[in-house]
Amino acid sequence: MPMKMTSTKKYKEYLQLKKIPSPKELENYYKNIYFQQTKGAYQKKYSSDEVKYIINNLGIISIAAERVLRMPFTNKLFLDLGAGEGWALKHFHSIGCKVTGVDISGFAVKKFNKAFLKCFIEADLKKFISKAIKEKSKFDIINLTNVIEHVFEPESLLLSIKKILNKDGLLLITFPNDFSPLHQLLLKSNKIRNPFWVVSPDHISYFNKKSFSKLSKRIGFQPVQFLADFPIDLFLLNDYSNYIIDKSKGKQAHFSRIDFINLICKLDKQASVDFLLKLGEIGIGRNLTAYLKLK
Repeated sequence: MPMKMTSTKKYKEYLQLKKIPSPKELENYYKNIYFQQTKGAYQKKYSSDEVKYIINNLGIISIAAERVLRMPFTNKLFLDLGAGEGWALKHFHSIGCKVTGVDISGFAVKKFNKAFLKCFIEADLKKFISKAIKEKSKFDIINLTNVIEHVFEPESLLLSIKKILNKDGLLLITFPNDFSPLHQLLLKSNKIRNPFWVVSPDHISYFNKKSFSKLSKRIGFQPVQFLADFPIDLFLLNDYSNYIIDKSKGKQAHFSRIDFINLICKLDKQASVDFLLKLGEIGIGRNLTAYLKLK
C-alpha cells in the first residue's frame, strides 16, 4: 500500500515530496504494482455508467481541444504518453486521429482496450521521447493524463516534449488540482485534518492552476485555457457527505460525480464544456486539464 506523506517542500513554482523514492523503486512500483493492484484511477472493471463517464470526459476534453485548434482532428497525429487503459487512444481514434500510446506497462490497455495494442508501445516515457527526438518525430496533439505528478523532474519532461510537438500543435496535461483554493478552504475550516492528497510513492509533484501556469510559461509554453473535471471535493464541505472523515461516503460521492457529468453531457455537451472551462478558469476541479501551445 502507498504510504501517506504530508511532508512536502517548495520546488520552484510547485511542491514536491521531501522524501522522494528512488528510480528503481518507482520503476518496480509502476511496472508490477500500480496497474495490477488498481492504484490511482485505474480499476479492475467498470460499470456501464462508469464507461459512459470516461467517454463523456474524453469527449469534453476533445471538444475543448478542437476549439483551440480550430480545425477537425482528421489525420492528426495523437500521442498519449502514459496511455494507461487506452481509453484516450480509443476516443481520439474514433474522431479521426492517428494514435500512438506509450506506457511502462501494457497490462491495463490489454485488459480494457486490447484492439489498441497495435498502436501501443511498452516503454519508459523518457526513453521513448529521447528516441523520438533522435528520429525527429513530431506529433500534432500530445496528451498526458495524470502523469506529470508521478515524475521526478516535471520541468525536464515538459522541455523534452517541446521537441516532439509540432509548432502549431497542442499539449494536453491533466493533473490533480492539489492545494487548490477549495483545498485551502477545507483545511482552514477544519473540514479535513491534513492534505490527504499527498501520497507516496504515487505522487511526487503537486500542482494547481497557479503553479502550473507559472511553470509552463517559464519554460516556453502558453497556457490557452484550463478545463476542470467535477469538483468532487465539494462533498467535503458538508459534514454529512465528507468522505475523508467517513470513508463509507466515498462511493456515494464517486457515483454522484458520474451521474452528474453523464446528465449534463446528455443535456448539452457544448454547454457542459463551457461550464467546466469556467470552473477551470477559477481553478476549481479535482483535476485540471491545461491546454498548452508553444510560444
